[in-house]
Amino acid sequence: MTNLLHEIREEYLLYTLEQFQYKKKVNSISDMFGLTKKNRLKNDYCAVYLIGKYETAPIIFFGVNPGYSSKNSPIEENEASKSWQHYQNLYLNFFQYFSRYKFESPYYTALWYLLSGLTGTNYPKKRKWALFDQYLCNMELVPYHSEGIVFPTILDEQQLDYLQNRHNSNIKFIKQFKPKLLIFNGRIWKTLFINYKLTEQHVKAPTTNQFTMYSFDLDGIPSVLFDRFFQRNFRGITDDDRMFTIPKLIHDRFKDLRENLSAVENKTLDYS
Repeated sequence: MTNLLHEIREEYLLYTLEQFQYKKKVNSISDMFGLTKKNRLKNDYCAVYLIGKYETAPIIFFGVNPGYSSKNSPIEENEASKSWQHYQNLYLNFFQYFSRYKFESPYYTALWYLLSGLTGTNYPKKRKWALFDQYLCNMELVPYHSEGIVFPTILDEQQLDYLQNRHNSNIKFIKQFKPKLLIFNGRIWKTLFINYKLTEQHVKAPTTNQFTMYSFDLDGIPSVLFDRFFQRNFRGITDDDRMFTIPKLIHDRFKDLRENLSAVENKTLDYS
């Protein structure tokens, strides 16, 4: 079992067997970043590190942390907390689970436009979960749920150390499966990669006055970074931008990406 999978299992055992210690740990992370009210991490929900078929997904989408839905999250939590086996199966086949229960999510609806444009597939919006199941894996920087989250733009040593360690753990894990594209979504990624120089070489491509995409290679893997959550319409991003403008910028930057995405092969999975 790799380091990240070991970490996920240990966290799950802490949550199910030592809830007091789990809540104490989650609260300490909220306190470290000064998170309050709806931004505070939920200490009564199990952590979610990665979602989707990580061994075969060609596109890895790095979020900030798992969100919270008063409708969907309790149902998801009930399934995840049954056993370690249930937890593994749920998040490996998460998009099939969403399809089965007919869940809806503005987050994933916006993401469908981007994924459709990048892959050139003809999956209709009503079949978006099948598209995600084939092409996407989500990895979270902070694995705990919250209704919202805002990080400082200037990080102290403890905050930076925590985020860098989480990032390094994710990258070390996922690069062994040779994904075709990494996408980093949100301001904290700009803080880490640009302000704190996790990458020295990047190409900047402003899309609107309030939204900029950065592109670079990360350990030889094509990577892009959105400096704001690209799902939010008030940043001047439209669905046409998500489906056409942004994918074109990415394909223009990485000339082999379209061919690499079209050559996706199914592989045998092992999440043990």
